[in-house]
Amino acid sequence: MRVRQAGGRKNSRGSRPGLWEDELRLMGACIRFGAMAKFVMSWKPAKGLVDLLNHNWPVRKAKAFRNALIERDFRGRGVAEGLKFAEELRQTGSRRFCFVIAFNTPWVIDALTRAWQLYSSGMTLVVIDNSSDRSARVRIADICRARKTAYFGLPRNRESHPNRSHGISMNWTFHNIVRPLRPELFGFLDHDCFPTVPVDIAATMEGKIVHGSKRPAQADPEAWFMWAGFCFFRFSAVQGLDLDFTPRFVSGMDTGGGNWSLLYRGLGENDVSDAQKTAADLDVDGMEADHRMLGGAFFHVGGASHRKLVMTPQYRRLISDHVWETHLGGGESRLVKDP
Repeated sequence: MRVRQAGGRKNSRGSRPGLWEDELRLMGACIRFGAMAKFVMSWKPAKGLVDLLNHNWPVRKAKAFRNALIERDFRGRGVAEGLKFAEELRQTGSRRFCFVIAFNTPWVIDALTRAWQLYSSGMTLVVIDNSSDRSARVRIADICRARKTAYFGLPRNRESHPNRSHGISMNWTFHNIVRPLRPELFGFLDHDCFPTVPVDIAATMEGKIVHGSKRPAQADPEAWFMWAGFCFFRFSAVQGLDLDFTPRFVSGMDTGGGNWSLLYRGLGENDVSDAQKTAADLDVDGMEADHRMLGGAFFHVGGASHRKLVMTPQYRRLISDHVWETHLGGGESRLVKDP
């Protein structure tokens, strides 16, 4: 499988590169309230005022407008490269694909690609690189090449919020790769979520439309969403939908919450397979951390790109050693020696 990088130019619909100047001027006028909220958010004693501003109608509308502009601009980049990559995936003969959004953390891609070789059955792993660090992209691409794992480098993502950046990367993948690919099954897995025993996601999805880690909305008692780091879909049931994996924070839903109104609201209980989530508390050399097991088969490190503990060099080394020694048969196949 070739390693591909998307270019930065827009598609042939006539839009020029970058955000549209006229829309930017309008956006600038609309987000005055949003700018005020951002300023006040840095003033921690005023949390109540921040919450009030964030639930203010003009602020919400301004933020939604800004987010939609960024998402639309990003989705329109690298479309031709996405179509070529989808055709390459089709040529593999596989009809079931698991997409991983990578972000600046080569050691977890090293562990995940090895775990997939050892334990996965029935789905082809594809790494979609959203890394902002150029050197991380090079290392991740090298890992995928060594493990013969399909790799695609996304265009530059200008969204700075990690949840929205993840969400629009999933949107790009769905609209520019999955839709033209038309697989039987597809899904998304967090880059730091590894299978630790043999798994067969296709068998789990027999007769189901959606499989994943179901999460309740925090501000809407009826709403729920599939966590963006572990969600799988039957394409025939969603091919006509403009799926949206961005968050819905106002309803208390993280990345993936945008699909509540588009998909999840209309599903019956028998359409959904919910992977049980259990704690995997670890004491690694005296350092305790809270991790998760999903469906009894996937170990989720959690926050490998952002959480303070996991970001320390000492803990990265300890948790990486633990994953390799406990689940991956030792470090002989390890490609990243310095997590």
